[in-house]
Amino acid sequence: MLSNLVKKLFPSRDVLGIDIGNYAVKIVCFTEEKKVLRLRDWGYIPLAIKPDTTPEEKKAIISQEIKTYVKKRGLQARYAAASISGNAVIVRYVKLPKLTKKELDLTIGVEAEPFIPFDIKDVALTYSILNDSLEEGEPKMDTVLVAAKREAVQDKIDMISGAGLDPLVIDVDSFALESLYDLIGPKGETGSVLILNIGQKVTNLSIVAQGVTRVVRDIFIAGSTLDKAIVKALKCTPEAADGFKKTRPLLVGDEDKEAAIESFDRDGIAVSKAASAVLRDLYTEVSRSIDFYLSQGVEHSISKILLSGGLSNMGNITKFLSAEFKVPVEVINPLAFLPEVPKNMPRDVLPSLAVAAGLALRRMKDWE
Repeated sequence: MLSNLVKKLFPSRDVLGIDIGNYAVKIVCFTEEKKVLRLRDWGYIPLAIKPDTTPEEKKAIISQEIKTYVKKRGLQARYAAASISGNAVIVRYVKLPKLTKKELDLTIGVEAEPFIPFDIKDVALTYSILNDSLEEGEPKMDTVLVAAKREAVQDKIDMISGAGLDPLVIDVDSFALESLYDLIGPKGETGSVLILNIGQKVTNLSIVAQGVTRVVRDIFIAGSTLDKAIVKALKCTPEAADGFKKTRPLLVGDEDKEAAIESFDRDGIAVSKAASAVLRDLYTEVSRSIDFYLSQGVEHSISKILLSGGLSNMGNITKFLSAEFKVPVEVINPLAFLPEVPKNMPRDVLPSLAVAAGLALRRMKDWE
């Protein structure tokens, strides 16, 4: 009885990282024991929401799923961090006149308006100063601006609040991945790393150099794009396409292709052909962002690509993308920094937890 009272009076300061996707809700919670982070809990909750579900009904369903999970797992955490991406958020790296933080706080709306393609009144706006610089002899500040549509932010707040949790921060998917990479990336790394979080509706792209995200972009080529390509190629249902995506690998190299032909695996050949076309489209879009990054006169090219998200589980995807980009490609293990990982953690779930893990790393000091 006393322990329950203590938990109510002094709730856990651990933060639930909640990644609310179109395909599933992913939850990660870390706890700190003797200054060592450990995994307190994790969850992967598939969503089966009908296409004709209204936005309000969808929010209620997701809130209930989160609430049920938290209750079932007996989690005492009160606080949660969520994130947004896609058309609802714009990230811009710009040079602004040299100002004090107080001056910029007062004028950020005016300074940011030329760079934001939304009505400035309809967005929640924040910024971070990266460093000071000079432009034509004038003192400037290299600044990252983040503008999120208030409606999208409120939707996430409503879903978290509806689950009985306090939403302490609404982050951006790409910045959550940066928080994660701070822990799992090699220390003192001098090169630039490209992170691709390939979700169901959108692929989050981040280029991280010396621990700072330098390019952020959302690309609308993702898991659902591949599903549609497989449906068209095999004339099957979306459910069947999802199954093919999970069980048929990309055929990379002559040996893979010859083996598929010899075994008369027509479905496997068709899936690989459809997936290869979609991934080459993704490669084209990602290459544009890399070219933009390199055009800024940076010293380091991309040395490595890290994949996360559901589609990163597709067989041979790292081999395929490595051949396209001509750099090493590997799948993120978002729990690689922990002393141990639960034995019941499915390997195919791990890459999908990357954003949630990054969100869960937002400790209480972020708001103190």
